[in-house]
Amino acid sequence: YTIAFLKKNPKMKGIIFDLKPVLPMAEKRIRESGLQDRVELVGGDFYEDELPEGCDLAFLSAIIHQNSPEQNLALYNKIYRAIVPGGTLVIRDHIMDESRIFPPAGAVFAINMLVATEGGDTYTFKEIKSALETVGFIDIQQIRQGEHMDGIVTAKKSS
Repeated sequence: YTIAFLKKNPKMKGIIFDLKPVLPMAEKRIRESGLQDRVELVGGDFYEDELPEGCDLAFLSAIIHQNSPEQNLALYNKIYRAIVPGGTLVIRDHIMDESRIFPPAGAVFAINMLVATEGGDTYTFKEIKSALETVGFIDIQQIRQGEHMDGIVTAKKSS
């Protein structure tokens, strides 16, 4: 996603924050795409470490389903602290409707999270919005429900 964002926005710079063992794979792909001068790689664990600060945009991709509601709240707080006033958070994940059966892939995935994680689940827009509001985010919108972990929610940090 970083490569796609940077190719679409020539003036944009990126920070990839991920576990240290994963960074060499990201570095190789970034280098192959010729974007190494525009990307900073930062190793860390969002469960334990603070996130790099000063970003206009935070892209949280396919993460919230592995977390409990409390873990997501802690992560949203870290993101809120990391982005600049007026910055945007974009969440890409399964976004369930209120019945929790659509999208079907998300309902099945919720069973996987029940078995494979301590507290993971798939979440409704209402659940995500409530947690984001608790942290202080505003203008929270579901941009896309999606069917295959491609739901999109955006939220702003007040200016």
